[in-house]
Amino acid sequence: MQEEKKGYVKLYKKIEDWKYFRDPYVLQVFIFCLLHCEYVKDDTIAKFRSGTFETTKSEMCNILDMSRDKLYKCLKILKDDGAIDYSLKGKITTIRVIKYDLYQTILGSKIKD
Repeated sequence: MQEEKKGYVKLYKKIEDWKYFRDPYVLQVFIFCLLHCEYVKDDTIAKFRSGTFETTKSEMCNILDMSRDKLYKCLKILKDDGAIDYSLKGKITTIRVIKYDLYQTILGSKIKD
């Protein structure tokens, strides 16, 4: 998972209005998800891969310095809130940020609020 760290994500100032903004654990997990998502510019495969990444919960716990129980609670909150979706296949967790295109745009494209 330690890919080369290039690029950026956008955060709108209105994230402060999000009901979980003041929960540092949920916010940290959400931003972690944004930073680790795959960004695919090709429209034919973007529907399936852009905004997703694969990891293990152990790896996330290590990187975030968070207990497994706390991570599970944060992932459940984010899923219930509609911010992410995730699925498990063995030890691999595939996470998808639901509206990833709001946080990542191609330079020069028109931004929607």
